[in-house]
Amino acid sequence: MPASPLRVGNASGFYGDRFSAVREMLEGGQLDVLTGDYLAELTMLILGRDRMKDPSTGYAKTFLKQMEQCLALVVEKKVKVVTNAGGLNPAGLAAALREVAAKLGVKVQVAHVEGDDLSAQVDALGLGSPLTANAYLGGWGIAACLRAGADIVVTGRVT
Repeated sequence: MPASPLRVGNASGFYGDRFSAVREMLEGGQLDVLTGDYLAELTMLILGRDRMKDPSTGYAKTFLKQMEQCLALVVEKKVKVVTNAGGLNPAGLAAALREVAAKLGVKVQVAHVEGDDLSAQVDALGLGSPLTANAYLGGWGIAACLRAGADIVVTGRVT
């Protein structure tokens, strides 16, 4: 028996991409997974500066606003969401998403993947004094979160 198709849509190619894209993707057809790519080198600089001002930030705030508008639709349509909008603080964005879900009364399982931050290792790696230092992780953490029942998976740098 052939495997059923996995319908994946992407709603973002960079931080600041079209805000309405998340809703358009969710309303535009059947989806199993919605992804969003928010991180480029310039974005990492922006998020690094944000984090210097407020250590609880360092993630793409746009994604949080998009989910505030569309979270009920995500759950209603049973779409899994995977995004690197966590930037420099995946745990912070995951916590903020849980707060939004509670405020909206939407039951959703939010998980996050960490491990890309190399800031503590810059001296050993001979990187000087960068504002941020991140490595690309593979998809294993995302897969583990989805297998564990996550509806939304927030990451930093992944491939």
